[in-house]
Amino acid sequence: MKKRRLPDLFYNPISMAGAIVSVVTFGTILILMVIDLIWNTLPAYFGIVTYVLFPSVLVLALLVIPIGALIERKRYREAAEQGISPLPKIDLNDQRQRRAFFIFSTGTLLLMVFTAIGSYRAFDFTESVTFCGQICHKVMAPEYTTYQHSPHARVACVQCHVGSGASWYVKSKLSGAYQVYAVLFNKFPRPIPTPISNLRPARETCEQCHWPQSFVGERRVTKAYYLEDSANTRWDLDMLIRIGKSTSGEAQRPPVHWHVTHTVEFLASDSASQTIPWVRVVDANGKTETFTTDDNPFTPDSVKHLKVKTMDCMDCHNRPTHIVKSPGAAVNDAMASGAISPTLPWIKQTAVNALVPRYINTKDALDSIALYVESFYKDKYPTVASTRSTDINNAVSELQTIYKNNFFPYMRADWRAYPTDIGHQEFPGCFRCHDGNHKSADGKVIPHGCTTCHLILSQGTKPDSTVNLNGVAFVHPPAGIGDSWKDGSCTDCHDGTQ
Repeated sequence: MKKRRLPDLFYNPISMAGAIVSVVTFGTILILMVIDLIWNTLPAYFGIVTYVLFPSVLVLALLVIPIGALIERKRYREAAEQGISPLPKIDLNDQRQRRAFFIFSTGTLLLMVFTAIGSYRAFDFTESVTFCGQICHKVMAPEYTTYQHSPHARVACVQCHVGSGASWYVKSKLSGAYQVYAVLFNKFPRPIPTPISNLRPARETCEQCHWPQSFVGERRVTKAYYLEDSANTRWDLDMLIRIGKSTSGEAQRPPVHWHVTHTVEFLASDSASQTIPWVRVVDANGKTETFTTDDNPFTPDSVKHLKVKTMDCMDCHNRPTHIVKSPGAAVNDAMASGAISPTLPWIKQTAVNALVPRYINTKDALDSIALYVESFYKDKYPTVASTRSTDINNAVSELQTIYKNNFFPYMRADWRAYPTDIGHQEFPGCFRCHDGNHKSADGKVIPHGCTTCHLILSQGTKPDSTVNLNGVAFVHPPAGIGDSWKDGSCTDCHDGTQ
């Protein structure tokens, strides 16, 4: 019989099975780690398998080895085997025990080294954009897709959603644990509701890059809109957004970012903060002014027992990264860039109409968009359909891209589910407070004039070489609409389909 090199207790089926699985798993992990170091582009689940799944199997297999030895020892004792003491004896003078001790010590040291490396890599992977956006690919598809086309596409998810500090890291992982459960057992809502309540204060993260006190003057914004007529008439708007404090050469005025350099508090009557009937402003001396609407449901007594929200970056910039464009906005941008030819008759209206329906799934949507646009020109403009097929095909391709980037049927997510609070055209936005209806007890009204936030330099159907730095009065296109727009809010007519 071949002499055994380790103590007899380890020669049992359970310990042997644990040892075999440990060796195979450890070798597999080493190979996968080398692959991870060499190749940069790997499947989303590669990190999970390498740094979470296989290490878990390795730890369980290693635990099986001593468990098997203990079970074997108990069997020896029950058989009244002589020389079995109540506790194991370690005698390094015994060659087999010395060998076992050497193997255990060396193995433990190696395991600690590779565990440290693996733990770091596992931490690094769970902090990656791949982990956040692709592991739960269907659930996170809206967020991950819109993130890739956003101004923050090179900022890792955790830099905004978690930020620095151990406490918020722990909170994020505890929140993530529930999210894993929700995905596994299909307990997640569709669409994911916003705003997210468990994010750290926005100013702790946003102001690492964006510092409101440094904003001075205005930011110029030019927009091209296309009307829904046969010629797709272009209407340009050139304006200055007064984001920063006034310069020495202009009249003193409060900047848009006054809201975060002063204390502004509010109460919303809905979970999405789209209706804000109560606002309180606190000046540097602690003096308060309260502004309410006529239909304000909050009484002075009830306010004392409610959690009043202090306004921060996210109350206006609520979608700084996960931007879901409306059909009207997306088509306007595509036509302005030339991706959709503005000279195709009625293309603005046709394109928007193709995007608006609530399709069952993405495949049906893409097929229906192509069918709708192609059928429109074949039926209404057969000559255009035959002579400009390339432009029509390009328009269809761009509309399909717009759909894939902004519409997510599985999660029931599109612009209707996710209002944006910057501006006031398609959603209340600024007009949640600056609507002329928020008044204080002494009759003071929250500013609501057009020039409060921006100054229109030029506008119209023809590019105007003369820019009026003093500003011009807003004219609503088409010119024939007159001043009827003044009788209501933009959202009374605009719903994202214009």
